[in-house]
Amino acid sequence: MKQRRIALGINCAHDASATLCDGTGVLASIAEERLNRIKHFCGFPSLAVRAVLAQCGLTIDDVDIIAFSSQYGVIARHHDNLVVGLDARPRPPSPEHMAFEPEAADPAGSVERWLGEIWTGFGDRHPLARVDEMSELGFFRGHLRHYHVHHHLSHAASAFLLSGLSDACVLTVDGKGDKTSATIFRGNADGTLRLLRATGSRDSLGCFYQAVTEALGFVPIDSEYKTMGLAALADPDGGRGLFDGVVRCTDGVFSAADKWQFRCYNRANPDRRLPNPMNSVAQSVAYARHLEDMTQAQFAHEAQLHFEENMLAFVRDAMMISGCRSLAAAGGGFLNVKANRRILDELRPDHFFVFPDAADSGNAAGAALMALHLEGALGAPLRLPIPYFGNDFNPDRVEALLMSCPDLEVTSAGPVDIARALTRGEVVGTFQGRMEAGPRALGNRSVLADPRHASVKDRINGLLKGREPFVPFAPIVMEDEASRYWSGPIDYRHMTFAVEASDYAREKVPAVVHVDGSMRPQVMGAGDNPLLHSLLAAFRELTGVGVVLNTSFNRHGLPIVGSPEDALHHLRQGWVDSLWMGPWRVLRREQVG
Repeated sequence: MKQRRIALGINCAHDASATLCDGTGVLASIAEERLNRIKHFCGFPSLAVRAVLAQCGLTIDDVDIIAFSSQYGVIARHHDNLVVGLDARPRPPSPEHMAFEPEAADPAGSVERWLGEIWTGFGDRHPLARVDEMSELGFFRGHLRHYHVHHHLSHAASAFLLSGLSDACVLTVDGKGDKTSATIFRGNADGTLRLLRATGSRDSLGCFYQAVTEALGFVPIDSEYKTMGLAALADPDGGRGLFDGVVRCTDGVFSAADKWQFRCYNRANPDRRLPNPMNSVAQSVAYARHLEDMTQAQFAHEAQLHFEENMLAFVRDAMMISGCRSLAAAGGGFLNVKANRRILDELRPDHFFVFPDAADSGNAAGAALMALHLEGALGAPLRLPIPYFGNDFNPDRVEALLMSCPDLEVTSAGPVDIARALTRGEVVGTFQGRMEAGPRALGNRSVLADPRHASVKDRINGLLKGREPFVPFAPIVMEDEASRYWSGPIDYRHMTFAVEASDYAREKVPAVVHVDGSMRPQVMGAGDNPLLHSLLAAFRELTGVGVVLNTSFNRHGLPIVGSPEDALHHLRQGWVDSLWMGPWRVLRREQVG
């Protein structure tokens, strides 16, 4: 009799992804963008489904459950469908949850007519246009049960069921999903989640931040980190209260004074079209007019402050309503590390876990874990390691690839060799082990540099990022010396919190201290990533500093590298000086001489 049960989680929204889970937690998780190279890809994650199965050496016959991270779009041709709403109770789908099946002769066109203008030109990506492909993948085989888990319950499950907490106040905040934008749950020792509060889409705090981001000329649901970074350049005492009252939180529920209106981003911005179907918040047009009489930095600062105050009010209410001082959180709103820091500093929860894949790509994991819980297939509370859940590559294949490239110089290299390269000022792309899940590179698909000289930031932006100079870089810090660089807790493994840099940090590692004195650290213990920890130790031996600068390994506008070929492309374009790929250091031959 089979004891182990396996769930395949699917997120078909933007940041489409696939995740395999069993009773021990996440086995593999990959975002479609890393494979098809379309950033924030929106649609059915065909390549990711195949990749997570291959990574684990499994087939669809080994899977028991397929869990979708939305309660809508149930496909009738499958015989065993369950819908799980915010009450976390599975039930058969009702007509509102069902999807039509497109005409066989014109599946993409049928989808576009049904979904409206936002999907014009993208209908072939939608899961309803991929039903035949799902069938080929085995999604409708008789042994499988399909769960359709509410978007925000998926967020909540990803946070609580991987937090290691036996009970918690569980929070979600994002733009919108399944007609909801924020929730408060009480997570209990038996793994159940009880809904306490929910906010609808048109009152979303996340949509406020998206509107501000678009008003600044950035891409919403992509560049909110730029808004956060830009805010630090303003006079912190020069606030006007520009957004006072735009969003309020009362008794754990957000309310927007001017209910959000949505439109098609590509139609509204024909000169800035995205390679994805995407909504836009119409109020961004009115917000942009404020930039006629104030700087972009001050505008961003006003928005960031309004966001932080609302997040503080929300979490304060949630702790009171739930009667719990331990927090578990997910949703894109919790990628705002400065708001997270204020929650820690001002509300002082006993524990505060933020799922590092907090945006929608993490919902594939949440849906799968929720389904396993409902099937009684999860064990004791799970604690998330550093999420190296992506694909890796056979060393023999990588070596064969490198040796077939006459334009490259390939030499053996270990941590000491790479540490020496960093001290010489090299910007090094790493391609080691399994890829990280989530938006933040945590050493395996990172670009590393020497943090002791602030000028390296300009060099990386010139070489690789092509992005605005106000966006900060992050440090990877050895655990045994983290307390030198900031005061307070040091258990920051996932880059989900900002800290205030110490005077020592400002002096020794200025390249990873933002203009407002903050840092977003990844603390590295010896057991977290032995190879990366060895590099840090070697760098400290050479410099006295157990810190390296870390940024994601991608040219601005591209996804993080997902294959050896992607890494080599970045090297050939001159976007990094060298690669550390497995046991090899790789240079362009033109650099050698």
